[in-house]
Amino acid sequence: MIEFLIFALVGIVTGTMAGLFGVGGGLIIVPVMHFILTSNGVSEDVAIPLSIGTALACIIVTSSSAAYSHYKKSSLSVKRFLQLSAGILIGAGFGSSFVISVDGEILKTMLAVFVTIMSLRLFINIKMPRAQSEPHFLYFNVSGAVIGYLSSIFGIGGGIFSVPLLKMSGMEMKKAVGTGAACAFPIALLSTASYLFLGWSNSDLPEYAIGYVYLPGLIGITIFSYFFAKIGTQLAHKLNDKFLQFIFAAHLVPVAIYWFLR
Repeated sequence: MIEFLIFALVGIVTGTMAGLFGVGGGLIIVPVMHFILTSNGVSEDVAIPLSIGTALACIIVTSSSAAYSHYKKSSLSVKRFLQLSAGILIGAGFGSSFVISVDGEILKTMLAVFVTIMSLRLFINIKMPRAQSEPHFLYFNVSGAVIGYLSSIFGIGGGIFSVPLLKMSGMEMKKAVGTGAACAFPIALLSTASYLFLGWSNSDLPEYAIGYVYLPGLIGITIFSYFFAKIGTQLAHKLNDKFLQFIFAAHLVPVAIYWFLR
């Protein structure tokens, strides 16, 4: 019962974030899942890929809800989504193989450093260069492959990469958020399939896990995230960009602290 309440709260937060920022919420889902699994005696080598795989499975539902809501508000570029997705489908399939082959302690350090860098960049508000002319479609294809690969490793929807990338290409913030939310769907779909396949024969998985996806977490989180993604989308069209950026940066701080302490 306590686990379900935790999953419900995570679903509310991550769903709202998906609509607000165009991210899947994996940066929150992964540490929460990791804490619950390790508290129940699951080893690090299983808990980390299981947490990441579950987060990506949740993002399938959350991102589809957020993307559709943004599409209805005309804040999604189908052209950019397709260009990025071409690369995403290549990169996302390889990240999961890296996760299950690397030592758990190394991956935790990578997560801690990654989240810290992302948070500092947003707090410092580093000005990103903007393209003077429309980038070539290959620029988005290659960028999509890198985004897909890194997102599959860290268990995220890729919005933390795709939204700044789209802003640099000249897209306004709200449309970049909507397009980033849409890009999370192919990342999550292909990555989840990889984690299911790679963990299918693992005999150390806990009960109710299929491959590297933990069903209680998946169901508990997505029940709430699907609906709250729509609320987040509505908020994104009411709040200004600077405030959105501050909230995004602030929520990463406790996540970074968790990974450093673990």
